[in-house]
Order: sequence, then structure tokens, then C-alpha cells
Amino acid sequence: MRYKNLSVVLFLLTVIFILLVQLNIFKEIDLLLNGWSYSLSNPVTDVFWRMFTVLSDTEILAVLSLLILVYLFYQKKVIEIILYLFLMSSGIMITFVLKILLQRERPGDVEYIDFWGLGKDIVSYSLPSGHAVKSLLLFGFVLWFIQQNYHHNRYTLILSTLLVFIIIFCGIGQMFLNEHYMSDIIGGYLVGFTVFSFSFWLYRVRFPMSYIR
Repeated sequence: MRYKNLSVVLFLLTVIFILLVQLNIFKEIDLLLNGWSYSLSNPVTDVFWRMFTVLSDTEILAVLSLLILVYLFYQKKVIEIILYLFLMSSGIMITFVLKILLQRERPGDVEYIDFWGLGKDIVSYSLPSGHAVKSLLLFGFVLWFIQQNYHHNRYTLILSTLLVFIIIFCGIGQMFLNEHYMSDIIGGYLVGFTVFSFSFWLYRVRFPMSYIR
């Protein structure tokens, strides 16, 4: 029941937060943070942030997802394959729908959805941050899988810590690259956490004998 209750709480928080963003409650804070991050921008920092944000670019995400699915198939983790596919497809679909419905403009130049030449004429709006959603779901799943299937030692601790930093930097890096407001990133993380908890609740109900907690 904890995932069900968590899903409801996160869903309500996400809805409330998005409504507040649409009412421009965070406008001044967003502009202040973007101005601050822009003042720190230079070629070196841009390369640093791009190293992380590129991991959530659509093409890289597809390659990483394929590698994850191949590994899970090799390990005969059928339930985990279904879980991962549901997580990512739900997160991407919800993010796309919210972007189209909310149509919040980005702080920088207009960007378009371009998946190897597909959808290149569709505007990619700002809220929620797709990089925040996708990084949380992909690397969050890997983090959960490691915690569930491998003994806890210094190596898994180091890897888990690295994954947490990747999730954080993939998101906030978008602000430092002037591609999103901070509220877009927070909204993306809220969407990601909601999808994550809802997915685990469904699979807890569907596969009660599995080790999904």
C-alpha cells in the first residue's frame, strides 16, 4: 500500500506545483536563478553540464535503454523488462502531453523534438523538463536494480552515488545551459517520481510474489 499512497501524494503535489507554475508564482525565482546561472556560464562549464545532459538526449536514451533491455533479457528478468518499458514509455508520453497542453516557453531559443529526424517540426516546450523526467526514470531504475540484486559494498555504494549525481546534474544542467527554468526541472522530477511510484504500485499488485518492494 505504501506505493499506492505515495503515488497519490506525489500526483497531488505535481498537480499543485504545475498549477502554481502556470500562475507565475515562481517567475521571479526562475528569472533570478537563470540570471545567476547565466553569469557563471563559460565554454568550460557548458562542456561540463553537457557531459551530463547528453545522457538524457533522446538518441542516447534509446541506446542506453536498449543496453538495459539486452542485459535484463540475458539475466532472464522478464518482470523487470516489463517494468522498465512501462516506466519509460509512461514517463515520455506524460511529459509530451504536458508540454503540449501547458506550452510554456523556454528561457532560451525554441527547441524542437527531433528523434533521428522524426518529429523535428514539433516544438518541445519547457514544462516539464524531459531531461529531468528521463534521467530520473532511467538511472533511478538502474539504481533500484543494483540495490535489489547486488550485495551492498563499497563498489555498489560508489556506483549508486554516481547515479544519484547523474540524475541531479542531468536536470539542473538544463538550467545552466539556459534550456529550462528551475521550476521546469522540479516539475520534471515530480512527474518522474510520480510515474516511478505508480509503476511500482501496479507491479506490486500484478506480481505480488516478485521481490519488487
